[in-house]
Amino acid sequence: MISRMKDKDFRRSFFTIIKFVLATVLSFMTYSTTHIITYCIVGLAELTLIFFIYNLIIDKNKWYRAIACILFFIYVGQMTVLYFGNSYVTLTMLKNVKFLQDLGGRAVAYILGTVLALAIIFLPGKSVVKLNKRIILYIITALLIAEVAVNIEYKRFSPVQSFATIFVDQIRYQHVKRAASDPKVALNTFHKDSLEDGVNKPERLPGKPNIIIIFTEGLSSNIIEDDRNIMPSVKEFEKSCISFKNYYNHTFPTLRGVQGQLYSGYKLDDDNKANNLVSLQSVLKEQGYKTKFVNTEPFNEEFTLYLNNLGFDEIIEDKDNVTGLAEGMTDGEAYRLLMQTTHELEDSDEPFLLGIYTFGTHVSFNSKEYQYGDGANGFLNKFYNCDQMFNYFLEDFKSSKLADNTILIFTTDHSTYADQSYTDLFPDHKRECTDLDEMPLFIYHKDIKPQEINVNGRNSLCFAPTVLDYLDINTENYFLGTSLFDKNASSSFDRMFYDASYLISTEDGKIRYLEELEKEEFLSQVLAYFSALEAER
Repeated sequence: MISRMKDKDFRRSFFTIIKFVLATVLSFMTYSTTHIITYCIVGLAELTLIFFIYNLIIDKNKWYRAIACILFFIYVGQMTVLYFGNSYVTLTMLKNVKFLQDLGGRAVAYILGTVLALAIIFLPGKSVVKLNKRIILYIITALLIAEVAVNIEYKRFSPVQSFATIFVDQIRYQHVKRAASDPKVALNTFHKDSLEDGVNKPERLPGKPNIIIIFTEGLSSNIIEDDRNIMPSVKEFEKSCISFKNYYNHTFPTLRGVQGQLYSGYKLDDDNKANNLVSLQSVLKEQGYKTKFVNTEPFNEEFTLYLNNLGFDEIIEDKDNVTGLAEGMTDGEAYRLLMQTTHELEDSDEPFLLGIYTFGTHVSFNSKEYQYGDGANGFLNKFYNCDQMFNYFLEDFKSSKLADNTILIFTTDHSTYADQSYTDLFPDHKRECTDLDEMPLFIYHKDIKPQEINVNGRNSLCFAPTVLDYLDINTENYFLGTSLFDKNASSSFDRMFYDASYLISTEDGKIRYLEELEKEEFLSQVLAYFSALEAER
């Protein structure tokens, strides 16, 4: 065997077999992440097609060889990403490459996986199928016909077609960016004179209660509800709140999620660009509130500029106490700064809105503060730590004067990204989309009457109108969402998930990918909204 390896042709034939055997093994490995056998079946069928194409053209000139290698590269690359991330490469991923440092918690695993994938891809190859080329062409033709037939129904499970979808999504995205209706006309289309009135403000609340909003990084409801008590304090806290069930994130990731909730609108890009329409904070400013937001990533220039563009009176930060991953605050540091800020505001004569986005539960992170059980699982550690730090803040809040005149809202920027760490821990919690899931929204005041409201698939575009409805504040607005307190309210958007990669309906709490005609109709409405953002008011 060793002597035969000196023969170039034998060596390349051997490497070809190794390449495709390893690609097959990788395909089966993805099941441990996705728990969906369709990915394996469709993937292996596509790998078989690539195998015959590879063998047909690899021994021709360098251009054919390049095509063969590119096809194999796409397949292995997609399967590697699927194994680690529970999703093929998406436009959303590519648009957030600038935040790659935020994945530092699993950097070693990602790097090793990438190196191994590249090693497989760049092994030199040679045809190993000793069939007549005409027969190989017949096989390829038959497999292509089968591919087309299967992918009518299972397109999103195809690694190669999913790769092509990135370019389709980018073309569609650029079309949305370029096309514009008259901004003034579009603005009038979304203008509303008033908000829904689905609830009366409790009599025990002061006329203008303070409001504290906590946006926890990437938190799905099932993590709170899990029987392993991953977040026991938050689970107990929910029992004393108004909580909303079957409530979904409207977008992904953070930059879209936080701004979208505060403005009840979609965001076109993952950037620091502002929304110039009505927001929760702008309405409360008009009501005499001071508005502040705690920056837990003060060394992240992009995120800091993003927060400055949200329209708060003040962005609070403490650069001397930042020791977390990706130069962000740990949840302990974040909640201590939040606590310090609330004490400073405790005796203020003016009502305030205070927001914070806690960073410690970001995908791939671990915690060195509180740890779950024996501390062996980083995913469990970070959420348990978040829970304990929240409880630390909550106990302090309840014992302060603010407990009498302050509403505390606990929610998230978006659901938890369902990567390999997530699916390993929650194999029975089926996710149709890695970016989309039920998420928490809890409203607390010490005199509140706890209740659970089923909102049947409505989403976080409803955040701002819901808070204002609870405060009995009525105002003109351009909100795409509706008050969750009004069970009869609805819009074309409040059950629609939209980011750079996916368009999904959550109506009645059921996940359904939109058909092409539905996508075009929805995007035409989104286009009008983005045009409205360009109008002068």
